[in-house]
Amino acid sequence: MKTLRNITRFTYENTSFQGWRVTLCRRQCHYTRYFSDRLYGGEEAALQAAMHARAVVLSRLEECPNHPSRVFSLCRREEAEPLPSGLKSMH
Repeated sequence: MKTLRNITRFTYENTSFQGWRVTLCRRQCHYTRYFSDRLYGGEEAALQAAMHARAVVLSRLEECPNHPSRVFSLCRREEAEPLPSGLKSMH
């Protein structure tokens, strides 16, 4: 069974967003990222992307546990890079 710690499913009837949210907090620093079903091609693919992103952030936090704000900033900068080929764009 997949562990969904720090990952929450969002499905609302009155909004177009359907997907997953990853949220981490360390030393009062917060990291949040959303994974849209539409962007990733479905609920399962979005979940896999969320789990991968969480694993990357947690791994980096293990490497640098005393500086979560730096780790979160680095992860956010990397996320701003273009999507890998094969993933749908929201536009």
